[in-house]
Amino acid sequence: MITKGRISAFQFYVMLFLSRTLTTVTYISSYTKDVRLSDMLVQPIFRIIFGIIIMIPVYLLYKKYENKNLIDIANERSQGFSKVLSIFYVIVFFYFTVVTIARLDVFTGTVVFPETNVNFMIIFVIIFCCYGAYLGFEALGRSSVLSAILVIPAIIFILCALANKVDLLNLSPVFYNGVTPVIKTAIDSVGQTVEYAIIAIALPKVSGKITKGFFVWIFSQTLLMAILFFFAGAVMGNFASTQLFPFHTLASLAEFAMFDRLDAIFTSVWIMCAFIKASLLIFLQADILSKAFPKVRKTSFLVIIGVLSIIANLFVAGEIERFSIIDNSIIKIIVTGITVIIIPIIVLILQERRALKNA
Repeated sequence: MITKGRISAFQFYVMLFLSRTLTTVTYISSYTKDVRLSDMLVQPIFRIIFGIIIMIPVYLLYKKYENKNLIDIANERSQGFSKVLSIFYVIVFFYFTVVTIARLDVFTGTVVFPETNVNFMIIFVIIFCCYGAYLGFEALGRSSVLSAILVIPAIIFILCALANKVDLLNLSPVFYNGVTPVIKTAIDSVGQTVEYAIIAIALPKVSGKITKGFFVWIFSQTLLMAILFFFAGAVMGNFASTQLFPFHTLASLAEFAMFDRLDAIFTSVWIMCAFIKASLLIFLQADILSKAFPKVRKTSFLVIIGVLSIIANLFVAGEIERFSIIDNSIIKIIVTGITVIIIPIIVLILQERRALKNA
């Protein structure tokens, strides 16, 4: 059964760490223009600043209403408004689910099995993720901690194996093309972080030191990003910019004892993070819909979401042009801005106006 219990702040932010790690390790170099890998070492500083700023409305909301998410708060004002928000957040999370699976499809179809039709794998992955969502929030929290025990040492192991290949001369000067491209890339990166929207919806399901956990999470995932880009730049130099998935190429250059390539370990990291992220997004969709439409069972929503995800991903599968259209940084920035800044501010204003009328 889908559980309704809370998880600890530690489990929650570990889950978000793995979810955001997927976005980092699936970085596609062609998406960033006029930005060199050396610039990506300082870009996380801007990411942290922007990430903290955009979460202020959510912080203010939950400081006043600890045990309710913004959809629940909106429901006190208007059930119709609450249902509109529910559908909107479901669409957002569905969009990021499709993008997550689509990236896995592109990676599998171009790197792992370049001459094989991977459509069957897409169906299997989505069904597996729907089952993960069916197990519930608590199960995903426990799975995230267990996955982190494997993922973090694996990344450290790969980086240690690359240490002897580091050449600082491969790094170009920071801000080679100015500050503006770096700031733009930082904004794009924030837009790709659906975890901000997840926090805005899922916090009532979390207990413990939420604020402290947020700062640990945002600093840890940006530190990981800086470290990975440092190794990519110091080991591969400008060659990294020519690779579709530069971090996978980086892992393939790692050597340890009799093992000439460690990209298989990197692929395992990718798959574990993808499972956690997609399962979490699917769970949130079903959970939101079940509250908005209580007469329908959660399992029914999971089946519907799974079928729609399969249809959408099979439509995108094997078509780089379609993938490029849906995996659009501008769309992500707009969506993130609406879900994390605009909607929480609107809900706050409506609640304040209601409080003044009742005073």
